[in-house]
Amino acid sequence: MRLRFSVWTRTLMASQAARHKMAIAFVGSAIVLVGWMVFLANTLHGRAVVSHWSTVWIGLDTMEALALATLGILLVRHDHRARTAATVAATLFGMDAWFDVMLSRGGDFVQALVLAVLFEIPLAAACAGIARQTARWYDV
Repeated sequence: MRLRFSVWTRTLMASQAARHKMAIAFVGSAIVLVGWMVFLANTLHGRAVVSHWSTVWIGLDTMEALALATLGILLVRHDHRARTAATVAATLFGMDAWFDVMLSRGGDFVQALVLAVLFEIPLAAACAGIARQTARWYDV
């Protein structure tokens, strides 16, 4: 399966016309997403009840742990895929900081802000730096 996907991706990206069509599709999707955000901003209520709140946070933390473990293993192996793992980890920790701060209130807000400033944002930045450095290792 991996080989087929890789061959398909190289074939798709080899054509200038295919890359142009893909670029148009991504920009079009972004425009649709902006429309969706405007709709949500006008229709969502200030409060929401979430039935699986703890599962959401445990799931996000699990993805972060897996991304960091994968990154560590790939760095030790000097594997070019470390760049992808670092990018994923940076994204997840940035999201975690954003949601922690934005969804907290009262005393929880201060704790979320401290964790974001001292842990999540610096870790996201470090992972982004690793992604940039590993791109240099492989001249990507």
